[in-house]
Amino acid sequence: MIIEQPVFLLGLLAIPVLVAGYVLAQRRRRAYTLRFTNLELLRTVLPRSPGVRRHLPPAAFLAGAVALLSGLAVPVLNLEVARNSSDVILVIDVSGSMQATDVAPTRLDAAKNAASTLVDQLPSGDRIALISFSSGASLRQGLTSDRGAVKAAVSSLRAGGGTALGSALSLALQQLDSAAPTASTARSRPAMIVVLTDGVSNQGADPLTVAQQIAVAKVPVETVGIGLRNGSATVGGEPVGGVDEATLSAIASATGGKYYYAQAAGELQSIYSSLATQFGWQFQQVNLMVPLLLGGIGLVMVGAAISLIWFRVLP
Repeated sequence: MIIEQPVFLLGLLAIPVLVAGYVLAQRRRRAYTLRFTNLELLRTVLPRSPGVRRHLPPAAFLAGAVALLSGLAVPVLNLEVARNSSDVILVIDVSGSMQATDVAPTRLDAAKNAASTLVDQLPSGDRIALISFSSGASLRQGLTSDRGAVKAAVSSLRAGGGTALGSALSLALQQLDSAAPTASTARSRPAMIVVLTDGVSNQGADPLTVAQQIAVAKVPVETVGIGLRNGSATVGGEPVGGVDEATLSAIASATGGKYYYAQAAGELQSIYSSLATQFGWQFQQVNLMVPLLLGGIGLVMVGAAISLIWFRVLP
C-alpha cells in the first residue's frame, strides 16, 4: 500500500486521547451518580439507563473520524491481478547440444521442466503455444488455453540437429499475426515470446533481422541462455559451443525484453517462475480515498442520527 499524503495520519494520534477522555468522563459521571444517597428514589425519577446504547454514537463518530483521516491520507492499494487474454509463445532449442549434461539431468530436460513451471503459473485465461527449433523450426502446439496439451507437447521434445534461432522467431511472429484478425487486435492483446537456447544460431534466417520485425509488432522477446559460457561441455565425446549471449541480449534489447543466463536447473526454474509472475500477473492500483471519505461521512451521520433519535442531543 502507498500513502500519498501521510501527514494526515498524524491526526490519528488524537484518537487514543479522545477515547481516554471519554472513558474518564464516564467514570466521573458514575462517581457523581453514586453521591446521590437515595438510589431508590433516583431510579423512580430517572428513565431507565440506556446502557451500552449511549456508547454507540461516540463510537460511530470516532470510527468516522478515523475513516476521514485515513481517506485524506490518500491510501493506494496495490492488487496483483491476472492479465486478460494474453498470448505466450514458448520457443525451445532442441539442437543436439541440448543433450549436454552440464545442466542436470540434461539441458533439454531442465528446459522442459522449467517450461512446465511457466505453463502452470500463468493465469488460466492465457493462451500458450510451443515452437521447437534445431536445423529448422516446428510448431509443436498452436495457441491454446489447454494446459495439458501444451505440457504434452513439451514432454515430447527430443534433441538433435543444428540451431535455427531466426527461423523459430519468424514462426513465433507468424503465430501471433495469425491469431490476430486485425492490427488493432494485435495491439490490444498482450503477447510475449520466451526463447531458450544453448548455442549460436548457425542455420536459417538471421535472428537479429527477425527481431527487428518483432519489435515493430511491439512484442517483447525474453531470451534465456542455458549451459556453460565457456563451451566446455561435451555430447558423445564431442565439445559443444557455448551460449551466444551477445546475440540473445541484442534480441531482447531490440524488442523490449530481457536476457537471462541460467547455468543450473534451479536458476532456470527461478527465471521461468519470474517470467510467469511478471507477464501473467500485473499490479492494479486502487485508490481508497473516496470510499474511506464516504464511509467516514456515513459513520458520522449514523452517529448523529442515533444520538438525536435516542437521546435528542448530539454527542
